[in-house]
Amino acid sequence: MRAAAGRYPDDKGIKDLAAELLACSPAFAELWASHDVEVRRDQRKRLVHPLVGPIDVDCQVLHVPDRDQRLVIYAPVPGSRSQESLRRLKALSAYRSPSGG
Repeated sequence: MRAAAGRYPDDKGIKDLAAELLACSPAFAELWASHDVEVRRDQRKRLVHPLVGPIDVDCQVLHVPDRDQRLVIYAPVPGSRSQESLRRLKALSAYRSPSGG
């Protein structure tokens, strides 16, 4: 939220939300006062699919500055169990009919 407030200093919605949180949450007020900003662009996520089980993917967020957009890319580690699970899932999807049967 701190990064969004810095990116959009005149955004009333962000200002109002920060003011509301500051008024009702001492924990938020303490964090907000520390001015720590961490914009995480890379992280790992775990997806759980009912047929192939857990799939761990690296998540990378790429910022497109001239469009104020972000591109989020999810990819398994090459050669990992998760990559194999995604391959199996792709193969399983080939057997499903368009009607879901």
